[in-house]
Amino acid sequence: MRNLCKVTLEDLKYAFDKIDYWYKKNIKFLTVITVPFNTSCVFSKIISKVSQNNGNVLYVWGKEGENKELVNITREMYSDITHSYVVKEISNAKLTFTHYNNLMKIKQNYDLVIFDDITYFSNLSNVNIREMLEMCSNIGERVLLYSIEKTTLVGEKFELAAYNYKKPFVEPRVLTTRIDLNSDIPFSLYDYLKWFRENSHKVAIYVPNKEKLDMVYDYFCNKLKLSNVKVIKVSGNDDIKKSEKVSKYKDKAIFIITNKIEELLEYCYMDDAVVLFADNERYTYKKLLYICGQIRNVNLKLPEVLLVSNDISEDIEKAKNMARDFNKKVWEKRLIEL
Repeated sequence: MRNLCKVTLEDLKYAFDKIDYWYKKNIKFLTVITVPFNTSCVFSKIISKVSQNNGNVLYVWGKEGENKELVNITREMYSDITHSYVVKEISNAKLTFTHYNNLMKIKQNYDLVIFDDITYFSNLSNVNIREMLEMCSNIGERVLLYSIEKTTLVGEKFELAAYNYKKPFVEPRVLTTRIDLNSDIPFSLYDYLKWFRENSHKVAIYVPNKEKLDMVYDYFCNKLKLSNVKVIKVSGNDDIKKSEKVSKYKDKAIFIITNKIEELLEYCYMDDAVVLFADNERYTYKKLLYICGQIRNVNLKLPEVLLVSNDISEDIEKAKNMARDFNKKVWEKRLIEL
């Protein structure tokens, strides 16, 4: 497959066979449960099969534009496939992409609808996904959901390990403290920060909103005063792009403090992540899991993700348990030894 996909054909075969087996049966829904930021290549064979049988496929996800990885591998398997991105117009392509916000505008019917909630930083709640799956079922003969968990009571499901399963999924460390995080940090976090500095790490320090961003940035610059560390505040996409070059410096520790949780790692390489005020309501279990998945996807070594809070919220607990469960299932299948 000429390295169009990071995944070997052997690793993809399990997903290929499970999806193909489901498609042969008269069952409308299938949920493929996996880790955040797993590969989209698992759908290449079923897309090729539907297309070769003169069917059409709608691929729904959270980005504007086509999934280039999926287009490339699918064209390698079936060179005649056509593809396009639509907002509301009719598509004559075999493979059509659209953003999930456009679902209500889609009037055309499809043989297969794939709803991808994995290959990007998703902010959709289970309620949102169920509502969108209803729309998918109205326009699709068959519906396939790619998700971290099953959100519908109907249909079949199977679990899929990450393609790079030899590297464990990041299980976040929780640092609880009685200290007011608006004005100080615990010694346990300070020790981690010193270690990050000594090893010239690039660290994303996430805060839940703009108010906390200004407060934490002021603290790191004027009170903490860690020497030999470059501290950067990122509050917008322009700041992120400016930080992209800085994050490539090899011999200096860089701490990027930001409230742009979803966007930062699309542009900047980071070694580790610190989530301050992790018990804030903005940090759902899903968002915490996607932070772990995204930095695992960026850092080839095993990164640290630290959740710093005054309390352990239900979302923190659930994120920890789900991350541990991802690794446990891999262990049980004897794919790796931890």
